[in-house]
Amino acid sequence: MKKKILIAGPIGDFGGRELEVNIIANALKSDFDVSVLSTGYMTGHSFALKNLNSIKWESVPKKIISKNFLLFFLSFFTKIVNRGKLKNYAYLKNSISKKLFDLDKLYQNEIEKQIKESDLVLLCVQLTSKFLPEIVSFCERRNIPCLVRTTGTIREVSILDLSFLKKVSMFIHHSEKNAYNLNKQINLPYIIIDQCALNEDKFLASEIKLNKDLRFGYLGRLTSEKGILPTAEFFSKTNLPFVIAGDGNQKKELLEIIADKSNCKFMGSLINENLNLFFNEIDVLVIPSYEESGPLVGLEAMAAGKIIISTKVGAMEERLNKLHCFWFQIEDLSTLELAIRQVLSLNESERLMISKHNRERYLDYYSIASITEKYLESLNKIKSF
Repeated sequence: MKKKILIAGPIGDFGGRELEVNIIANALKSDFDVSVLSTGYMTGHSFALKNLNSIKWESVPKKIISKNFLLFFLSFFTKIVNRGKLKNYAYLKNSISKKLFDLDKLYQNEIEKQIKESDLVLLCVQLTSKFLPEIVSFCERRNIPCLVRTTGTIREVSILDLSFLKKVSMFIHHSEKNAYNLNKQINLPYIIIDQCALNEDKFLASEIKLNKDLRFGYLGRLTSEKGILPTAEFFSKTNLPFVIAGDGNQKKELLEIIADKSNCKFMGSLINENLNLFFNEIDVLVIPSYEESGPLVGLEAMAAGKIIISTKVGAMEERLNKLHCFWFQIEDLSTLELAIRQVLSLNESERLMISKHNRERYLDYYSIASITEKYLESLNKIKSF
């Protein structure tokens, strides 16, 4: 009988954490009985479950209202009053329910019931995620190995507040940078496992070829931490082809910046299966983020065989060979101009060499097969599992 692994955390329907859960579940599903538990609102349409039809999942608030008619009614009533469009359990934490019930206790009890049925728990969380201390401590009491896959950038943390982390069996970080940010304060066991491109077959199927006049591009959320507005402002003042794909709360401002700019093209939001259409449009990916733990788009660009210009964000310094990278600071756009000049100064054979090298590096270290092997190896290191 296969051992049971519970992947848990504040998993929603779409975002970086959901992509992470999907990668992990895919890596483990053949060797283990994998299930997914969201401590928040999640539906069966979550990207965490994409192409994982055989994997069981549960949402804690969904489970809670299924067992308590009054909470179900109050959630339904709140949805009607507020003309909500989400499922009933999205409205569990309404003002009346909070007064009548100890919701945190109900959540914790339901989480513990799910953990009891598992042989190992793998948490996809930030270090400040709700219920993390309680889950880790409960796993220790039940002698159930607990792994923590950190999401987001790790910042200064208080050892006094987070001393419970010593009870974690193993930490899994995207990069040595994130591991260092935590371990310089408290010594904890960890391994490094990065992400992989979910639709790598499409990226790898694309022939590596570059246009004579290089085309630059940005793919990601249109939000402030991503640095898209200053980047768009920069390209809008050049004649360099610049392709943008994504969605977010800065979309309106972005469109105003590139309005009437013939060199700028906006592709809108693309579903994951169509990201190759974006990469077919560009030769050079620009990653202008102020903050990232990955980003995943960097690996997608490597798989697609693209040159990358990036801020020194997240895991990018570890992903790219030092001889084939072009760095800049989003706070100083003159450094972006310099990086672009460096790329433009390359001859055709040099550009192709870097593009091919990025794909080869992806295949060697970040492919689905490679990431799967690393997760399986990490579980073999857990003595009580």
